[in-house]
Amino acid sequence: MSRKSWIILAVAAVLIAGGAAWYFLDGGDRITAGNAGATLYQPLPTDHSMGNPQAKVTVIEYASPTCPVCASFMINNYPRLKSDYIDTGKIFYVYRTFLRGPDDAVAEKLARCMPKDQYMSFNDMLFRNQSRWDYEFGIPSPDGVHAALVQLALEAGMGQADAERCIASPADDNAISKVGEDGMAKYAVGATPTFVVNGRGEAGFEKLFSRIDDALAGK
Repeated sequence: MSRKSWIILAVAAVLIAGGAAWYFLDGGDRITAGNAGATLYQPLPTDHSMGNPQAKVTVIEYASPTCPVCASFMINNYPRLKSDYIDTGKIFYVYRTFLRGPDDAVAEKLARCMPKDQYMSFNDMLFRNQSRWDYEFGIPSPDGVHAALVQLALEAGMGQADAERCIASPADDNAISKVGEDGMAKYAVGATPTFVVNGRGEAGFEKLFSRIDDALAGK
């Protein structure tokens, strides 16, 4: 990963540690993450999308594998989003990994090495097992986190040599970093999870469904 990319990630870390840090710790209310107005969805090569590309509403989620609030959303609220809005064709949903640190990058690289149809299920596995690999649960980084992530990849069906090769490969580094650069530039993403609904980004998910319903109603 380039020096420039990590500088940009460091800036993101400063944003997170400042005005948005309480959100990661306490949940709180939403934080306004920016307003891109009527900015149209512009795909990135790392995007994983579902639903109706012609839907009236596009929802872009920026999440971090190490983020406990993201895990809470994906475990407890994402099933409703998928069944009521994605599967019914009401929205076009795009998932993007926003790096808070190098451990997120390792997790994302492993997810991207999975078969494409297993990408979201592996992310779900990461969120449900954060206590086994996330440094915020006391797992030493980088070695302990590395070993734990490889073990999860093995449990998901990847061979150990493939997992190690995937982590060591620089092939996707720039593309993965680009997600954070793009999110900060277009939507002022500075905390996770951030949800961009038709170009308007807010961190937190407390009002996500009402935001989507308003957008569907043309409000």
